[in-house]
Amino acid sequence: MDSQDYLDQISKAARPVKPNKGGIGAILSSKYFKLGIVALGLLVVIVLFGSMLGGRQTMEERCTNLKLLMDRDVQVIDEYQPKVKSSLLRSLSASLKGVLTNTSSQLNTYMVGAYKYDEGKVKEAVIEEADLQRDALLNDLFAAKINGYLDRMYAHKMALEIYSIMGSESGIINSTNEAELKSLLSSSYDSLNNLYTQFNDFSETTN
Repeated sequence: MDSQDYLDQISKAARPVKPNKGGIGAILSSKYFKLGIVALGLLVVIVLFGSMLGGRQTMEERCTNLKLLMDRDVQVIDEYQPKVKSSLLRSLSASLKGVLTNTSSQLNTYMVGAYKYDEGKVKEAVIEEADLQRDALLNDLFAAKINGYLDRMYAHKMALEIYSIMGSESGIINSTNEAELKSLLSSSYDSLNNLYTQFNDFSETTN
């Protein structure tokens, strides 16, 4: 081997080895992969932002849902109040119906003035949802009646309905600056709070 061959051999050995561009490494380093990751991130942000916006209800929608809930509960009370055995429970039920009916009427008057509310123009899906909740409650009470524990189930279910209504009222009260709306819902909330305790503490051993 002459001196030139020796120098050429050393030169080849000193050259850096080119990295292998195949396999996972090639995919991860690809500009298309990086662009895909960025696009995916943007899509996730858009979806999350959209869901947050979609989940926000207007004050009119919140009031509408509350009114529909109260109206459907009155329908359930009309159906099952006469069937409960306890005179105390029937009395509590009558008081509950009075509060719900009065609040619904006042809320309707407010909504007509504030939003030009017309229940006939409420979205069909909203009506269906309210009806489904009412029907589920009716089914539970029917099952309790034929199995002999209607009073206990009725008291339990009415307590849950009151709790749900109070939660909706509290949310609206804390979110609105409208004095009239705050006033009518605050009055309803106080009345329902008292009834909730009595329904929740109901025992079939008392009449």
